[in-house]
Amino acid sequence: MSGETVVVTGAAGYVGTYVVKELLSRGYRVRATVREAGDRKKTAHLRAMANEEQLELHSADLEVAGSFEQAMAGARYVIHSASVVQLTAKDPQREIVDVAVTGTRNVIQTAIAAGSVKRIVMTSSISAVVSNDRDQRYIFSEGDWNDAATVKSDPYGVSKVESERTARRLVDGKGVEFVAICPGLVLGPVLCDAHLRTSPAVLYEVMSGKFPAIPNFFFQVVDVRDVAIAHVAAMEREKPSSRYVCTASAMGLRQMAEIARRTCPRAKISRWPMPSPAMYALAAFDKRLSFSFLERNLDSVPTFDNSRIKKELGLNFRPVEVSVGDTARSMEEGGFLA
Repeated sequence: MSGETVVVTGAAGYVGTYVVKELLSRGYRVRATVREAGDRKKTAHLRAMANEEQLELHSADLEVAGSFEQAMAGARYVIHSASVVQLTAKDPQREIVDVAVTGTRNVIQTAIAAGSVKRIVMTSSISAVVSNDRDQRYIFSEGDWNDAATVKSDPYGVSKVESERTARRLVDGKGVEFVAICPGLVLGPVLCDAHLRTSPAVLYEVMSGKFPAIPNFFFQVVDVRDVAIAHVAAMEREKPSSRYVCTASAMGLRQMAEIARRTCPRAKISRWPMPSPAMYALAAFDKRLSFSFLERNLDSVPTFDNSRIKKELGLNFRPVEVSVGDTARSMEEGGFLA
C-alpha cells in the first residue's frame, strides 16, 4: 500500500499531525487538509516533515460544503481527524453538536462522491462510548454508546455520538468501509502552540501554574503517537472491525503532576490537593467545566476493555508515565511554559 494517496483532515491538529507523520514514515503520499494552507506559521510543523511531492497542503473548512473535493479527488483512503474540541458553549447545540455533525457530513459525503475512496478511518472518542448511567464496576467496550448524554449535560459527548452515527449512516450501502478510533485523553509531545489548546491543555495548565491546587481527576490516557499508529493500522488491515477503543490505562491528575514535577522541576506545579466539593463549586463559574465532566472524571474513572485493538491492530501502548513525561518535556523544551 506504500505510495498510495491518503487524505488527512484536520492535519495541523494534534492527532492529525501525528497521523501525517506516521503515514509519511510508511511511504504514503499525503494530502493534508487545513483551514488555511497558505498560513505558513500555522502549518510550519507540517511543512517541516516532507517536501511537496510527498505532502500536499489543501485548504478546507468543515462547515463549507465541497471544500474537500480537490483534496479527495482520486484518493484511496481518508483519515478524518478534524473535529471540534470544546466541552461547553453559550449555544452548545449550534457551537458544538451542529458544527461537528455538519463537518462529518461534508467530509463523508465528499469522500463517497469522489468514487475512489475505499476506506474512511475517523477519529471519534471514548466520549462516544462511556456514559454515566452505568455502575462503577461496568467495563466499557466497542459495543457501548453514550446514549445518556444530552446537549445540556454533555454536548461534547452528544457531538461525538451523533458524528460517528452520521458517518455510519452515510456510508451504509455505498461501498465505502468505515472504521472509528475512540481514544481517551491524548497526551504526548506537543509540536506547536495550537496543540496546547487540545487534550494536553489539562497538563499545560497544571505546569503553567493555573491550578492553585490539583483536583482528584482521573483520565483514561493514550499516547498521541499510538493513536496515530492505530489510525494507520486500521487503514491498512485487510478486514478491520468497525470500531476500536483506543486507550492505554488510567492515571490521576495528581500523579501526572508528580511526573511532570520530576521531569521539569522548574515548572510552577502546585503540590496542594484540591478538595472535590470545591471543584463542583468552581464549575458554577468556570465555563470550561461541566457537572457531567466532573461526574465522569472526579474521584474515579470508568474502565475500558482495549483488548480488540491490541489483538487486531497489534497495538502495544506506551506506558502512561512515558506519555506524561514526554508531554511535559516537550512543553518545557519548546518554550511553551515561559
